[in-house]
Amino acid sequence: MSDDGTDVANGTQAPDETSDIPKYDLYIRASLIDNETQGACPMSQQGFMLSYILAQEKNVDFKVWTVSQVNPPADFKDKNRAKIYPFVEGISGKDINGQSIAGVMPESADKVEDFFDSVNFDCPHLKRPKNLKDHILGKIDGISTQFNAFMKGLKSEGVLTNILQSVEDHLATNDSTFLEGDMLSYTDCFLLPRLQHIIVAGKYFRGYEIPKTYRNLWRYLKDAYNSPAFSETLPTDADLCKFHWTRFPDANLNEFRKMGIKGVFGVETTNKKTNSIPDDVAATLKDTSANGDDDDVVDDMDD
Repeated sequence: MSDDGTDVANGTQAPDETSDIPKYDLYIRASLIDNETQGACPMSQQGFMLSYILAQEKNVDFKVWTVSQVNPPADFKDKNRAKIYPFVEGISGKDINGQSIAGVMPESADKVEDFFDSVNFDCPHLKRPKNLKDHILGKIDGISTQFNAFMKGLKSEGVLTNILQSVEDHLATNDSTFLEGDMLSYTDCFLLPRLQHIIVAGKYFRGYEIPKTYRNLWRYLKDAYNSPAFSETLPTDADLCKFHWTRFPDANLNEFRKMGIKGVFGVETTNKKTNSIPDDVAATLKDTSANGDDDDVVDDMDD
């Protein structure tokens, strides 16, 4: 485990122990390359993003710890018997019901979600949607399953592209920066880490790229990369590739080795992170940071 937890996004000294502000430790999977820095678990990044934004909004104070997957500390294994990530441990403060969170340690992924909701005082956009039937999250919640099947050669890229088309269509009909408004929401915190896997690992192993014609999706990604809650919680590209390499069956590994992919990651450019959209795609998008007017865009996006 990392030697010292890191205060993130708070911008101030940690509050006094007597403060009612919820204070907790957030444990995420460590890198599979160095066993210390942040790893590529998308659920871990999702929890990291939620915590980051809650801290920015002064709802919580938290420290993030990385946990080695090779040799996790014995005391942590005792705490996290269910082996869930992210894992949280309440330190001090009170939840929205006025109950102390000291010693609270959720024992399932759903309970961790409940914990985040319980310390969310005034960020309703960060709470889980209750009804997914007509919600964009209901259309994309299977994205990891479909992507993993595609990576293993069990599904065609068309299945993955169809999910991305749903995101493109949603963004095209919503006049907002992100999926549910101009602030990152729970749904964005769910989707963006998984899109990063598609962008980096999908291209590396399968040559897959998000269609350049998905202008609204690319604009969404551009704005997301400019948001610290996403850009500051990104894993390295090498870790993203290593994450998937360790999950491929032998048949896939043999296939990739024949393609010249050896499965050695992090030897060079260990710290490289994809944190911007491709230049040729960016050139076709209006600069939303400069003004809010619709500029002309280049029609030919397939070059």
